Amino acid sequence: MSERLEFYQEEAKSERSTNPWLAMLQDSALADFSRIGFPTRHHEEWKYTALDSFLKQEFKVAKSLKQPLEPIEQDIPADLTVNIVNGELFGLESLRAKLPAGVIIKPLVQALTEHQDKIEPYLGKILPHEHAFQALNTAIMQSGLFIYVPQGINVDETLLITQAQRVEEQAVYLRHLIVVESDSSISIIEDYQGCEEVSYFTNTMTELVAGQNAHVKHYKIQREGKKAYHIGHLAVLQNENSRVDSHSFSIGGKLVRSDVTVRLDAFGARCLMNGIYAPGEGQHIDHHTLVEHRVADCQSEQDYKGILSQHSRAVFNGKVNVAKDAQRTVAKQQNKNILLSANAEVDTKPQLEIFADDVVCTHGATVGQLDEDALFYLATRGIERAEASRYLIHAFAAENLEAVDKPKLALWMKNRLTQQLG
Repeated sequence: MSERLEFYQEEAKSERSTNPWLAMLQDSALADFSRIGFPTRHHEEWKYTALDSFLKQEFKVAKSLKQPLEPIEQDIPADLTVNIVNGELFGLESLRAKLPAGVIIKPLVQALTEHQDKIEPYLGKILPHEHAFQALNTAIMQSGLFIYVPQGINVDETLLITQAQRVEEQAVYLRHLIVVESDSSISIIEDYQGCEEVSYFTNTMTELVAGQNAHVKHYKIQREGKKAYHIGHLAVLQNENSRVDSHSFSIGGKLVRSDVTVRLDAFGARCLMNGIYAPGEGQHIDHHTLVEHRVADCQSEQDYKGILSQHSRAVFNGKVNVAKDAQRTVAKQQNKNILLSANAEVDTKPQLEIFADDVVCTHGATVGQLDEDALFYLATRGIERAEASRYLIHAFAAENLEAVDKPKLALWMKNRLTQQLG
């Protein structure tokens, strides 16, 4: 493992910024990476996710391209699109003219030289480095966007950011910073895809700040190639009376770790974390979530569902932490799973840590199979087992799909889920 650690240390050093402030941030992150090291199964947070196959390869930072190698699959319904191919940004210039006045969307590193006052308070500040991949992302920070919505601006169009990889043993380190000021709103979709035949690595972090009374809708579509490695983290900081809706749809990748951390830092903040994951043959999908209720009168809801087929594995670990002064907290958490195969396996662990006494907190987890009585009933109505199974699976996922308040996107997810399950 020390050999791999040295390889990624050198990769980070080669990407060190010429911007003094960013270089200091990268140096600190590299020190964290060297100190923490890659997690093993002995680390509680990685107990069920082994990195052996990842550590057998060396993924080199993507090199700049003049143009996309081939068209990106553009089937997700959205109004505005930015493409990132092998780490290279495309489509920004034509996009800016379609945005309301004052809205900024630029490459993060470029934006640092022009809007450092808007970036410095948040970049690398929302989430401490809890494992090596987070630190490595900050140390390299190769590509990504700065999105800024000024006070009182509602961006009505949905923004789609599509990241695609095409090159064998390549790594892309994406870092997005989204700052939405008070009384503003925006909807953003992050779409991750790549070649099915290629083994590559995506390391992505998105830091999101929601100002007072802001409303942010964030959607993550993870449909990486079946040989891909994907480590991602969404870190959210919420201010007074803000609302953040986080939706996750995960069907791709060989080994996937997708984390969401939400800090409810001010009165009246509310968050929704809604997810569907459906690993198939040879896939491992791991979700870790954490909601920190730091102050009184905040609400959070987590609802993740897993549909596992063939020889696959999933992990769900959801935590809710309620601080001593976070009275009148309302926190709900549930995780439900269906195993469609005897070879499918899921490890689920919902957790509550409550230090306040005036709260309403619930959590639960279930693992089961399709209801044989329901399948038999449908069979008596002339419906074949395969079709009946699809009905029951869609009924299982229906509540989560209905929570996606964009009907065309919800329908797209439903259709992709059907394709994934065959």
